Amino acid sequence: MTSLLTNNAAMTALTTLKSINSQLDTTSNRVSTGQRVSAASDNAAYWSIATSVRTDNASLSAVKDSLGLGSSSVDTAYNGLNSIITDLQNIRGKLQSALTPGVDRAKVQTEISAIQSKMKATADSSNASGQNWLSVDSSPSNTNYQATQKVVAGFARASDGTITFSMVNVDVASIKLYDRNAGTTVTKPATAAQVVGSTSLTGTGAFSGGTADFATVTAGQTKQINFVIDLGGGASATIQLDKDTLKSTAKDLSKVTTDELLSAINNQIAASGTAKLGGKVTAGLDTAGRLTFATVGTGTAATLKIGVANLTDSTKFVAADIGFGATSNAPALTAASNYSAAFDISGANTRAITINDGTTTTTVTLSSAAYDAAGSAVSSAKATLSGADAATLINIALKAAGNTASASFAGGKLSLTTSGADTNSSVTVTAPDALYGFTAGQTATGTNAAAGAGTASTTTTAKGILDTTAGNYNASFGAGAYSVANFNISNLVGSNGDADVQNILNMVDKAIASVTDAGTKLGANKTQIDGQKTFVDTLMKANDRTIGILVDADVEEESTKLKALQTQQQLAVQALSIANSASQNVLSLFR
Repeated sequence: MTSLLTNNAAMTALTTLKSINSQLDTTSNRVSTGQRVSAASDNAAYWSIATSVRTDNASLSAVKDSLGLGSSSVDTAYNGLNSIITDLQNIRGKLQSALTPGVDRAKVQTEISAIQSKMKATADSSNASGQNWLSVDSSPSNTNYQATQKVVAGFARASDGTITFSMVNVDVASIKLYDRNAGTTVTKPATAAQVVGSTSLTGTGAFSGGTADFATVTAGQTKQINFVIDLGGGASATIQLDKDTLKSTAKDLSKVTTDELLSAINNQIAASGTAKLGGKVTAGLDTAGRLTFATVGTGTAATLKIGVANLTDSTKFVAADIGFGATSNAPALTAASNYSAAFDISGANTRAITINDGTTTTTVTLSSAAYDAAGSAVSSAKATLSGADAATLINIALKAAGNTASASFAGGKLSLTTSGADTNSSVTVTAPDALYGFTAGQTATGTNAAAGAGTASTTTTAKGILDTTAGNYNASFGAGAYSVANFNISNLVGSNGDADVQNILNMVDKAIASVTDAGTKLGANKTQIDGQKTFVDTLMKANDRTIGILVDADVEEESTKLKALQTQQQLAVQALSIANSASQNVLSLFR
């Protein structure tokens, strides 16, 4: 059917032509721009990601520029230091010649003064980007001075959009050579007391292969770590680590990790209460993996001792080392002779012994009443009380009296120990019954324990390496102060003058070491900055590749597609022309 009002074939051809034209526009845009996603409407997700990555790359480009400026500043300061080291070496040579008898020190000083002026000029001219790290002014009025210069070294965006920058810190305060500030002082804060283990925790006897086994029973024993933390002034506590006390922190007692052990130690420190250790000391690991203990308090009043204590039961446990030794530091006192085999406390018989744990003196009297009160804790008869049962009764009495000493029986002899951690701890027996085997006044003291002490705060003048006062001339020369920057040997004569020249020579030698150390620090900063520049450049290229994967068009594919669409467009136009000519065929019927 042919209609004069509706041309179905033309509409179909027109729809096809419009579709082809739309595809042709898209493909042409991809070929001309080189991108398959050039606007958010092309692919909102990919466009958003690519835009974020481009933004990050712009930030990284700024970081790269910052690293370049930082590298320039470090290079300038390093070159200045290198030149000044040579000058200092020359000064040292001049001073050595000045010690030769008959040398005119005034002429030597003329040469030295020229070198001193050159060093100052070198430091003053070591400027880069308006920054001078060798000749500074740290006066409070100079708001541009920064003791630590920060070079932006990295850029990162967190998943929540938070932006952070990493920095390379250049410690200007430790490398400066001259400081025009004459009045301000620098205070170094007081330090805490610290004790560090002898080796890495994983390399101690308690650990093997990175973990510690507190579960395996060998010859009826498992591992136990017992040590005393003593802060002085009565603030001390015993830390006990074994299969029983580690249950709450270790997932697998046969593979206890260093972190789990550390948590258990800090838990017991906190549980000891503020009267002992709680809030006063913390355990941690240093960079070498060694166990460390440090006081919260600082200053010379902060003291800390770590000593190995006795096992709670040597039949159940074997001592393990965590860097402070496995042998107890606590005093152990063994009776001079065997315990009496005919120990009798039946009826009205009593046996007394007085024990001092270093702070508390307790007189223990074994009697029928004490025997009956102990109940099932003793098994031998009153008339023939065994050594083991005598130790049990003594321990009951000591514990009730708050005495830290404890008794044990082995090899026919009684022994006494305390939980003391060092040579300050002791256990003494006074006025003993001879049947115990101890002699009157018999005593034992602990062995040395690992110890540390805090330091007081110190105040120094805020000057540089070369202009910091390092000494004073002898009184015969006015007793004036001198530094590397301003010493003068022209008037130094006689034995006192020789002594002063020798002191100045030592000062210059130390200055060479300090400037060399400053150069080492700058060299490390330079290495860090150069490495970061390489990384940032690599990261930017990786980001470019990421953007390309997301939004770049495949030009070969799009070009081929463009050719095909152009052909389809021509065919669609011809089809539309044919469809439009159908009505003309109908008109010919009326001619």
